[in-house]
Amino acid sequence: MPTPVKRILVVKPSSLGDILHTFPALELLHRRFPEAELDWLVHPAFQEVLAFSPFPVARAILFQRKKLGKASTFPREFLGLARELRCCRYDLVIDFQGLLRSAVFSFLARGPRPVGFSRPRERNARWLYGRRCRVDMNQHAVERNVALVNQLLDMNEPVPNLALPRGRFPVQLPVEAEGRRLIGIIPGARWESKRFPPELFAAVMKAVRRDFPDVAFLLIGSPADRDDAERILKVSDMPGVFSLAGRTDIGEMMELLGKCELVISNDSGPIHAAAALGVPVFGFFGPTHPEWTGPYGAGHRVFRRELECGGCMRRHCPRGPVPACHGLDPESIAAAVAQQLSTGGRKQ
Repeated sequence: MPTPVKRILVVKPSSLGDILHTFPALELLHRRFPEAELDWLVHPAFQEVLAFSPFPVARAILFQRKKLGKASTFPREFLGLARELRCCRYDLVIDFQGLLRSAVFSFLARGPRPVGFSRPRERNARWLYGRRCRVDMNQHAVERNVALVNQLLDMNEPVPNLALPRGRFPVQLPVEAEGRRLIGIIPGARWESKRFPPELFAAVMKAVRRDFPDVAFLLIGSPADRDDAERILKVSDMPGVFSLAGRTDIGEMMELLGKCELVISNDSGPIHAAAALGVPVFGFFGPTHPEWTGPYGAGHRVFRRELECGGCMRRHCPRGPVPACHGLDPESIAAAVAQQLSTGGRKQ
């Protein structure tokens, strides 16, 4: 590794959770190279998340995946991105994504051959790396990324505790929610198998409201989550429930999550934002492994049924339209939420 390190390129285009899982590793990099500048290759949809990075980002290089995926726009976009990656010299290039395409763009950057995992997500990516770090991949993504940096820098540092900044994006609560205890509800997920039914969320909310009439529920998500949010509104049929799904960008969403005492959610990107902001997460898991990609840190709760097919990693359940893993008990979830509100509620 060259000394001193003056400029670093991080390649981690997406997704929201993946980017947030990289932050602790970047904190270690920032401690070692406090004077270095950091550039980041990122999908435009997640550019705002970089405002919360513990290592200030000097330049966001946009990875326009849709344009790169079309024959008509690929040549111009590819050449433009290559020029962006080669407009300055890097002393260190790290591919945290581990895909062949991320390795290709890491390799194209002007500087030394990139650093990556010895067992990346796509095996062929490793042939483009100049250094392959041997990391136990059967651990949480946060720990994998920290292990990569520790090995690269010949350190043995623990995962740092981060306090992400607040107030980077202005956000306005519904007038009726001002001054109330806030619970975030995140009903969306990219996989069909990870989208637990709106009726489950509504049942949990009703049970919580019995003991805590002062709480307000904020339904948070993307435009794709609006239908589920509206269904929760209809099924819950009670005051103090506000749908903000599709009405905020990512920066505003993170600010909203930071105002909540806790979050009830499917396995989706926003749970990692909540966890990174120090907000307790009550997460529903079925086809995925919370030990690898669940909310990281203390104070979170995971709810899942112990099934033979659990952790199947399938986007659609092959056993029918209603996955067995979705059959969670709303009363037990509500009891855990009530305990958190009574004894460990996060005060604003």
